[in-house]
Order: sequence, then structure tokens, then C-alpha cells
Amino acid sequence: MRKGLAMQEILDAAAELAEEKGLENVSLLQIAEKLGIKSPSLYNHLSGLKELSTAMAKMALDRLECAIRNAAVGRSKETALMAMAFAYRRFAMENPELYKTILRFPTYQDSEIQEAGHAVVRVLYQVMEPYHYDKERTLYFVRGFRSALHGFVSLEGAGFFQNTEADVDRSFERLVAAMLSTLNIREED
Repeated sequence: MRKGLAMQEILDAAAELAEEKGLENVSLLQIAEKLGIKSPSLYNHLSGLKELSTAMAKMALDRLECAIRNAAVGRSKETALMAMAFAYRRFAMENPELYKTILRFPTYQDSEIQEAGHAVVRVLYQVMEPYHYDKERTLYFVRGFRSALHGFVSLEGAGFFQNTEADVDRSFERLVAAMLSTLNIREED
């Protein structure tokens, strides 16, 4: 085994391979070859593909959380949410296969993954605090906002929005602006 091999190196190699070949096409043998080690050496760090998949999902969630948190720094309210939306889209576009690992979130029972997923959502809740909405209204907005972002990046990633007269970046900005325009509307019971 190569001395000093760390789990993060394994995850980085797996993520690179996933982006090159597709998430479902990554094998432990390919990761070992990329790292210049024998595949049995990987078992010193993980028990198999299931553990690797779990670790990659946590890494993806951590990276997404970092991207949207950094986008929000120094901004508030709509400005922060718009910046976060663009950071979310950029993450999904630059890391389409890692993004797919996030979509498996509901099936993971691992407490670290659950916490990483909740950290992503917590950033949104923190940015929503200045609106002073009750818990339910905040939840509805956050769900809708995340759904709109995911829907757009999923369609874009699948190849939609090509060969159109409308600029895709502008379309995304308008979608987010439409969501944000609902923030200051008073809800009637």
C-alpha cells in the first residue's frame, strides 16, 4: 500500500472517475489504478462500494453546503438567496455525478450524511431569519425554492434548454427572481 494514503484521496479519485465515466461506472479497481495501488489496499480504508457511495454523498453535501454558505457571506435576504441559487446551479453543473449522490439522500441512514444534508438546508433557514416568518411559512418557501433549483438544474443537466432563443442564465435568474418576489407577500389564512 502507498504510504500516507488518506480517505480524502480515495474520495477525490472516485469523484474524478465518476465525473469522467459516470457514477454507476466507478469500480474499486479503477480507483486503485488511478491511485497507483492494488485494489485490496482500499479495504484498509473502506468496506466496499456501499461505504464509498455513502462517503461520496457526504463529501458532495459538504461541498454543496460550503458553496452556498460562501455565496451567502456578506449578503442578506434576496441578494443572499440569489447568490446561493447561482452557487447551487454552478455546483450541480460542475459536478453532475456528485450531485446525483445527493439525490439519494433520503435512502441514507448514516447519521453523518443526515447531518450534512441538514447543514445544507440550515443555511437556507439562516438566510430566511430576517423575514421573521413562522416555521411553517419558512418551510414552504425553502421546499419550493429547493424544488425550483433542483428542477431547473436537472432539466438543464439532462440537455433541455438547448437551441432556444432565450438565454439559459437569464431564464434561471428569472425563475429565482420569481421565487424571491413571493417573499414579501403577506399570506392570508
